[in-house]
Amino acid sequence: MALRQITSMLAMCRLSAKAPLLQSLIPRKLHMPPAIPQQIMHQHKYEPYATPPHHSSPEHERLLKEELVNYPPFRNRRIRHGFQDAIMVRDYKRRMVAAHFAPLRVRLNAIRKNTLLPKDIRDTASVQIHSLPRDSCFTRIMTRCVVTSRRRGCKTRWRVSRIIFRNYADYNRMSGAEWAVWCHQTQCTRRHMAWPPPASAASTKDYVEKYHKYLAD
Repeated sequence: MALRQITSMLAMCRLSAKAPLLQSLIPRKLHMPPAIPQQIMHQHKYEPYATPPHHSSPEHERLLKEELVNYPPFRNRRIRHGFQDAIMVRDYKRRMVAAHFAPLRVRLNAIRKNTLLPKDIRDTASVQIHSLPRDSCFTRIMTRCVVTSRRRGCKTRWRVSRIIFRNYADYNRMSGAEWAVWCHQTQCTRRHMAWPPPASAASTKDYVEKYHKYLAD
């Protein structure tokens, strides 16, 4: 009896060939819409940013072309290999420009600040030094880590951040860096700081003199 009821229930749930559900289960073919003609599409043009006026001097453009391998100062660009970010590239460019114009700026500043020379010569030197690129001044160069391009906590002597310095110094990879060690008498100095003086001390005066002796050492 139970088997007959189950058979009748399955017969009622059977789908016919004309059922609308069966048609929806048939896999459909992917229909792609017609492509949009390119003639009616807006053609985007890649235009780099304009170079500021203080970067457009002939000497500066020649330096960018020869020394910096034609690398533009301001333009949409990808970061080159060996640089962490665009700020690191900008710092490298400033150092190259400052090193190139350093001898000329030193001579022009010497002429401009010399009070023994005539006024017109000093004014001419002042005009010439103001016509140089802005990045030729060494004050625009900031200390930056050459590994991570980090601005803060940078060791000036090694030009690396404190994090990189510690990683290298721990494994003896930083030239001139040594482990900080205490003096061999430091522990004794701390031990003799006990007050009142211990019973083993000869006198209070000798105890204080011995403390200052270790402190001076």
